[in-house]
Amino acid sequence: MKNVLILGAGISGLGAAHVLLRHDIHVLISDLKDNIQDKKERAALLEQGAVFQFGPQSEDLLENIDTVVVSPVIPAENVIVQAARKKGISVISEVELAYQVTKAPILAITGTNGKTTTTTLLGSMISKSGKPFALAGNLGISLSREAELVPENGLIAAEVSSFQLEFINTFKPKAGVILNITPDHLERHHTMEAYAAAKARIFENMDFSDCILLNADDPYTPELARKAASHTRVCLLSTNHEVEEGAFLDNNVLTIRRSGKDIHLCSTSEMKLKGKQNYEDALAASFLAIEGGVNREVIISTLKEFTSLPNRIEYVRTFRGVEYYNDSKATNTDAAIKGMSAFDKPVILIAGGYDKGTPLDDFMAEVKLHTIHLILLGAAADRFEKTAKRAGITSIYRVGSMAEAVTTGEKLAEPGDIVILSPACSSFDMYHNMEERGMDFKRLVNGLK
Repeated sequence: MKNVLILGAGISGLGAAHVLLRHDIHVLISDLKDNIQDKKERAALLEQGAVFQFGPQSEDLLENIDTVVVSPVIPAENVIVQAARKKGISVISEVELAYQVTKAPILAITGTNGKTTTTTLLGSMISKSGKPFALAGNLGISLSREAELVPENGLIAAEVSSFQLEFINTFKPKAGVILNITPDHLERHHTMEAYAAAKARIFENMDFSDCILLNADDPYTPELARKAASHTRVCLLSTNHEVEEGAFLDNNVLTIRRSGKDIHLCSTSEMKLKGKQNYEDALAASFLAIEGGVNREVIISTLKEFTSLPNRIEYVRTFRGVEYYNDSKATNTDAAIKGMSAFDKPVILIAGGYDKGTPLDDFMAEVKLHTIHLILLGAAADRFEKTAKRAGITSIYRVGSMAEAVTTGEKLAEPGDIVILSPACSSFDMYHNMEERGMDFKRLVNGLK
């Protein structure tokens, strides 16, 4: 690797540039737009020899290039990617680069929902253990930039997405988990089969010294387990029943089972995290921490102290006896189902946003089961409303803004009810990102008088 083209000047692209420049590799960074906000970082990269090129991209960028590093937003259909592959030029993701430059074992997390909570919880466990570590990846921190700095006696908690896994060659975690696979990102992968195949690349290079944890209750697991078992150890995760090897709830006690030995952690009643998805995430993080050699007592204390992340079934406030929760991170139907079903109280659901075009019939059947009122907003509202009516939902309210959604929820709610923003959609029709959407919801809820 001597001359590298980086496609995309975002967090992962700039992080990769820093790593490559430290290895005296010539770096060309290309992006359609110049959106780099940090002038100091730009200046530092220029000083080290990086070349920036913004604007229209063509095959001319590939002249003298031997490797292309793609940012997660770059699909396989990209014309530069296609041209590079035709020329025999290696195309890799920043995740692949991170594996190539790190000395430390990687504990990798992927899945449709729960990745960030699991990765952050795992990072907290490693941090408290005193081991050198990095917490990075798809949660907004450059994996290669962080991973290179961790010594071989440390651990790396890495959130990896299907977009990043599409472009790996040798990436090989010490242990990994696929939390779940449900409809999402079909605008990128086109079919669920292709989406599942991208997720499955997490264990592609694993051997029997490694271990992959799969969700026993996920419909894709039997086929994934069959493929993985031919070359690596397979363990299972479930919150519904015991498993022969892996992680499960034993009378609501988080339990890891390895080689016939049970490691009991803490009860779900002792945790601040609540809901099935959070228990799955906690089991997955605990399993990976044990695989990484983290002490049981450290894992237990972290489980008891860890609180939900912003925008993930995040408690906002109680107003006039009604609890409000921000679950803006629920950008697909499966995540929204887990959000609204986390409570044993009457739920008023605020949903809608940028429509990903995912099937809605099963989702609306769950909405009918778990909610008393449905409030819809955003570009997806028409399709959501039609499917909701077809499912037999009668209490539907259409609103034009988040402010109207919050006030409508307040008017409908009775003491003891739950109002939750769990949109089942992306935010791009009304907000820059899901964080901004969640912040706006919290601002409006906290402003109720």
